[in-house]
Amino acid sequence: MDPETTKLLQTAGKIAAQVRRETAILLSKPGTSYLEALDTAEKRILQLGGKIAWAQYATNDVAAHACPEEDDTYVTKEGDLVKVDIGVHMDGWLADNAMTVLVGKNEGEKTVLGRDLIKASQNALKSAMKVVRPGVQLWEIGEAQSSEAEALGFKTVRNLCGHTIDRFKVHGGISIPSYNNKDKTELEEGEIIAIEPFVTNGDGLIREKGKATVFMVEQEKGVRSPHAKKIIEEVKPQNGLPFTTRWLTRKLGKGTTALGMKELLQSGVVRAYAPLAEISSGMVAQFEHAMIVKEKPLVYTRHEDDEW
Repeated sequence: MDPETTKLLQTAGKIAAQVRRETAILLSKPGTSYLEALDTAEKRILQLGGKIAWAQYATNDVAAHACPEEDDTYVTKEGDLVKVDIGVHMDGWLADNAMTVLVGKNEGEKTVLGRDLIKASQNALKSAMKVVRPGVQLWEIGEAQSSEAEALGFKTVRNLCGHTIDRFKVHGGISIPSYNNKDKTELEEGEIIAIEPFVTNGDGLIREKGKATVFMVEQEKGVRSPHAKKIIEEVKPQNGLPFTTRWLTRKLGKGTTALGMKELLQSGVVRAYAPLAEISSGMVAQFEHAMIVKEKPLVYTRHEDDEW
């Protein structure tokens, strides 16, 4: 890991951590518009000098991949468990981080459960980061997470995982489990990784649920219609990183977006990432940090106010 790349990662991480916390504070208040909060997050990334990789949320049993459309009217409700996932890049070098907040201050049963899930996910992340070093086997990182979740009576979501990170690649090719999957692959010095334990009181598995508003370009090949060509041109600056529906509808209109996306999805040029919900409707909490693998990992998405 050369010093220039490390500096870019640290800059991206500082911005991502700041925007993550600001967005989480906004969404912790009942009646907050998800659309306005995520729009604000994207604006803040740019104001702070970063490039938008993504700004997403997920609520209650949904673990990931929710992003509001331009006419979205969904607002936070008392007792909701909201995940905030922010990605920032500098010249393609990515900072990936997430946290979970409870909406409001009521002391009902749902709130107590939410607090316990938050604690379990935080504990799982802290425990995993303690074992990160060159030569550690992936199953050990998974075991560190699941044991903390189980200590509080919960499970980690087994089909969601952490990952390595490469330039302009959210998932760099190696998955980091959240349970002991017996994987003896060893981490290497200088690898960039994200660890993100999703903890639930449900069965511990997720499935796609609802309409996709998050997409990524999967392959480059010719497209026919002017609608599809306009979309490809519009998302080209993302260089393979995620984009969301409202970016397109605001610039190109709903008609062009719908027709172009239909062709791009059918041809396999673009892949849709639908919201991921726990299969038994269990509540889900998530915390995530990105780090460079060293004897003492460099956690470059940690904010000074983070306790994990």
